[in-house]
Order: sequence, then structure tokens, then C-alpha cells
Amino acid sequence: MKKILATVLLVALLVPAAAFAEGFGVYEWSATGTAMGDNFMFDEEDAAVLAYNPAGITHLKGKYLSVGATWFNPAIKCHFQNTPGGLNQRFGTTSHKNNSYDPVWAGSLFYTHQLNDKHWLGLGIFPRFGNGITYDSDWEGRYDTVDGKITSISIQPTWAFKPSEKWSLALGLDINYMNLSLSKQIPLTHPSLGYLGDGLLELDGKCTNLGWFVSAMYDFDKKNSAAITYRSSIKHTMDADTDVTSQYISGGTAKESANAHGSVTVPDSLSFGFGHKFSDRTRIEFDATWTNWATYDTLNMTFTPALLNGALPAYNGVKNWKAAWRFGIGFQHRMNSKWTFLCGYNFDGSPVPDETFDFTVPTGDRHRGSVGFKYNINKDAAITFAYTAIWAAARDVDSKVSNADYVNARINDGLTQILSLGFSMKLK
Repeated sequence: MKKILATVLLVALLVPAAAFAEGFGVYEWSATGTAMGDNFMFDEEDAAVLAYNPAGITHLKGKYLSVGATWFNPAIKCHFQNTPGGLNQRFGTTSHKNNSYDPVWAGSLFYTHQLNDKHWLGLGIFPRFGNGITYDSDWEGRYDTVDGKITSISIQPTWAFKPSEKWSLALGLDINYMNLSLSKQIPLTHPSLGYLGDGLLELDGKCTNLGWFVSAMYDFDKKNSAAITYRSSIKHTMDADTDVTSQYISGGTAKESANAHGSVTVPDSLSFGFGHKFSDRTRIEFDATWTNWATYDTLNMTFTPALLNGALPAYNGVKNWKAAWRFGIGFQHRMNSKWTFLCGYNFDGSPVPDETFDFTVPTGDRHRGSVGFKYNINKDAAITFAYTAIWAAARDVDSKVSNADYVNARINDGLTQILSLGFSMKLK
């Protein structure tokens, strides 16, 4: 048991927190929760409920620990109709491209401690936001995105209490760290000489800031519960390192560096859930989450000094995302004393409007199906394995350089596969 715990703890703490999910939200906080389609607000055996419904830790009697690791593999196919004689002339009139194979990982750790019959404490370390997508540096969409990564980790101290037999309340802080890493190519042109080559713009910035949350749960009886959780928005104002490496078709190279300054706001959200126990062996829950992606209206970074001999003073990205809903259902059935079957489904509405859709977050509305199994090592410890597939609707992407790179582009066959492994236990 000690060897298993040490191994899973090491995996959970060392893997980077990056993912590919709705908007750039991450919900894969627990293997058991992921197996239920991330509909996990009413579990009574896993400290990871702290992330989904902090008030739910009042159902955990004693001390609990949960750790996990998740592997994400996003895959998309792009169809391009290229501009003859344009910047992508070497690709021909039509082409098909995939993103590069670059899977990413996320880890999580949760601990809850019942102080007495009225009060609980909890601590969670998990990714609430993340994104990871990589393409070849010379592909058709290179003036939009070559690499887009958001690595985010939340540290969540929590206090939960029961003011009455039926009500549970919780509140706490979200200490949110974010690392934003972006790169894309910039066409280098001259008024009389025309296209000279490409410059690879690379931007890397970090920031930590505070948010907060509040959660409430009401137990109608021993079989039925409802919950609501609100998480605040968090504004990250960051300084970043920026480089432009120019590669000229004549064979020459040049490199410039600058400091960048800007801000990005991660959204507030409101989650609702209803859980029902058919028996001590079988339960179901219905969850919905509203995420205010309208806070992500721009991604602007100002360069000091301006790059490319003053021609590039800033990185300007208009986003104008909109609020979106996520609806899901999760099911759990204990087959015997050792094995539990879990499954779930979710529908994610895309927050990205057509006019600002890009290759950095290249998905439309998503359907998500999950399945998993939990194995009870003994009465106090369990291992869970989960598999998830996310299918994304096809979307069109507009040219970023006035059709000089392509006439039109369409993303289709978007499929993200996710594998999760978790370990949970009740501590003595």
C-alpha cells in the first residue's frame, strides 16, 4: 500500500497541469469523476469531490486522500484550400494536415479532514484551466498558431461546515498559477521585394493571483441531494519573455527579444447538481455548469521595445468569447465488494464565435462519453481507471493574413482521447 501511494503521489505532483477541454477549462480532476463524465458533486468516498462541490466534503467522515494523473491526446484534421501563388504556394491548391502528436498530462491531489460533527477542512491541488496543441512550424495555419499551451494549477484551501442537519456550506480561496506559452509565424514582407520569409514569435509569461469560491449543498433525505458552487473570475496581469526568430528565404537568420506586458482574465462559473441514490450500490447525478467565457474578450500583449524594427509593437488577439453551458449525467454501480462500474456523458457548448475562431482552441460543440472501473483494494482504499472520448463539431477558420495563406480552412474529425488513473483512500 505504501509503495502504491508513493508512486501515485509522485506522478500527481510532477506532471504539468495542461489539458485540452471546453474553452480552455479543465474538469478532469479525479479518475472516478472523469469516469462519470466529470459529473461528481455527490460522491461520499473520494476527497476529489472537493473540486466539484466543496460543500460535499461534509459527507466524508474522517480523513481522506485522493491523487490522480490524466493523459490527454488531442487530434484534429484540417482541410485547406490554398491561394495559388500565395504564401502557401508550395502546398498546392488543396491540402490536409493534422496537429503534431504532442500529448499532455495533468495531476491532482486532494485531502479532507473532519474536525468534528460541524466542521471540515480540505486542501486541493488541481488544474482548473489548461490547453495544449502543437502543429508543424511550416504548416498552412502557422500565421495563426504553431504552439498554444496554458498550464494552470489551483491550490484550494477550504472550510466546510454544517449549520443544520440538511444544509452544508463551504468557502475558500483559489490560489491560481498560470503559465501562458504561445508561438506563431509572422510573414516578413517588404513593399518592393515582397515576401522575404517567416519570423517565429514566441511568448512565455507567468502569473499567480487569488480567486474565491462558495458552495452549498442540501440533503432532502438520505437518497436525494442538490448542490450549487460559484467560483470567481481571476485576472492575471503578467510580464512575459518574447522572442522573434526570423528565417529568410535567402538563407539569413536574425533574432530579437523584448519584454511583454498584458493581462488575461479566467472566467467565473456557476455549477448546479442533483444526485439520487437508488440504493447503497447504485447512484446517478445530473450536473450543469455555466461558465462566463465573456471575460475572455482580448489577449493583448505590448512589447518593449517593439519588435521587427518597430513594425510589431504588440500581440493583439480579439477573442470576444461568450458564456457557455455544459450539461451532463453520471452513473455509478457497485457490482460486488471489489468492482464498481462508472460511466457518464457531457455536452459542452463552444464559447468561441465564428469570427474569432482559431487553431489555438480548435473545437466546436463537444460530445463527451466516459467509462471506467474502480477496484477496491480493501475497505479503505481503491484504484480507478477511466477512458474518455470527446468528439468536436467541425468548424471553419478564417485566414489571418487576408487570404494570402489560404482561401478557407475547415477543422473536422476532432477527437480528444483521455486516460485517467487515480488512487483514493480513507486514512486511519
